[in-house]
Amino acid sequence: MFQTNDQTVAEPTAVGECKGLSRQGTAVRSFSVSRCAPMWTVKLERTSPLILVFLLAIAEVLFAAAPQTSHGQTEDALEEGIKLIAAGRYIESLASFNRFKQSAPQDSSPYFYSAMALNQAGRLTAAALELQEAVRLAPGKTEYLVLQASVLSQLKQNDNALAALATVEKQGSATQLEAAWLKLLAETYLRLWKTDDALRVLALLSERSPKDASVDFDRGKVYIATGKFGLAVEALKKSIQKEPARNPGAYFELGKVLYQNNELEASETALLNAVEQDQNNPEYLCKLGTVALAKGEVDAAIAHLQRAEQAASSFPEIYYSLGRAYQKKGNKPRAEEYLNRFQQATTDLRQSEDKNQTVDRNIARGELKLDEGNGTEARSLFEQAALADPNRWEPHGYLAEMFLDSGDLDRAYPHLAKMEAIAPDDVIGNYLMARYSFARKDFERARTYADRVELSRPANSELRGLLGSIYEALGKTQDAMREYEMAVRLAPDRADFQEALRRIRGSGGSR
Repeated sequence: MFQTNDQTVAEPTAVGECKGLSRQGTAVRSFSVSRCAPMWTVKLERTSPLILVFLLAIAEVLFAAAPQTSHGQTEDALEEGIKLIAAGRYIESLASFNRFKQSAPQDSSPYFYSAMALNQAGRLTAAALELQEAVRLAPGKTEYLVLQASVLSQLKQNDNALAALATVEKQGSATQLEAAWLKLLAETYLRLWKTDDALRVLALLSERSPKDASVDFDRGKVYIATGKFGLAVEALKKSIQKEPARNPGAYFELGKVLYQNNELEASETALLNAVEQDQNNPEYLCKLGTVALAKGEVDAAIAHLQRAEQAASSFPEIYYSLGRAYQKKGNKPRAEEYLNRFQQATTDLRQSEDKNQTVDRNIARGELKLDEGNGTEARSLFEQAALADPNRWEPHGYLAEMFLDSGDLDRAYPHLAKMEAIAPDDVIGNYLMARYSFARKDFERARTYADRVELSRPANSELRGLLGSIYEALGKTQDAMREYEMAVRLAPDRADFQEALRRIRGSGGSR
């Protein structure tokens, strides 16, 4: 408790239901979903456009079947957001979903659709957080769990992804999914190396949609992953037979397998088709150049590889193949130039990977020490992680929260400031900054940060309790009472919220 404005105001709990923002005990823990795969190292695999079309169809059925209510504008906001997703305007859609959240804070739908939009925009960590809230509000909903598993698997949070899929399997609800969701489920199983499950889902899809070329394409990818190349070729050729004109991925995968089998002519034909259908794909161009080089077509190889050269820092093999091509052409200076570039690019990638692995290891060990109750060692490990990579959000988040919990505000602030610089819209970063500002008795600033969180987390009782404390400190009794009432409604078992509400009601104020 502390005094301000001649009132005794309850200081908000340090963690509480950020146990509502985090069900794992700390505000940061649930927001460290990317700790095993930082955002900048994840190769994004966005959700199929088929699912987006299906989502819009769901919305149309929902609105057609729903009884008329007094929240027409609210429903319009949800429908508007879904249509913006379908139009590819992902970030714009978030404002519509946030408007819906304000009027229906315990409805899971806007969190789910926000996650879909964020996933499509490549903001996987933010998508995972929205899905966490969607699943909390509507546990067991199959589509939510499938999308959650997909996002978590892309973030390399494989154990959590498998846990979500285990719930789907236990419910036996996968067979009731529409085709687009089954495709996403199969892709997720493959990403998690659950190849038998992927093939099982693809078999169900094949029964439902025997003319769907993408099912055979996905089956081919599973066979490649399991080393069954003969079956892979068969599946990929079936896919191409069903959809020869718009199927670059199948041509590319087929070309790779044929090259591996030393069937160079057939491989080149397949890869030429892939490049014809996706002309600027650096992976396709690089592989085509490699095959041309293997056939002795040096000039053609150089032409293909130079078209891909701008992506060579991410695909060093392009530099290597260009170096080999110029060696065969007898141009030793150019060959050495490209081979040196290859060596530098691979060194840079290796150093980046080593740094990320070091940071990931220290974060994981720090989390383990937190679970063991050893805060001192945990803090040391997080500090090492933050020093190794100052632009990683998670160690700063853990350190900021630990220092806030211990009351060491001076040491918390640099980490909070860094978190804000890295991710200014992050929910937990803004929540922790609101806590910090409240502890500094900068109540207007605390309200600013808390209001940002409330836009996307109106159903979080800890946040509403914090807002109640802020308004009470500002002397805004009616606003404080409203927030405490909401906190009690959302978390009826929280004695501190009930006490705060009794106290402010007993004050008899009407400001």
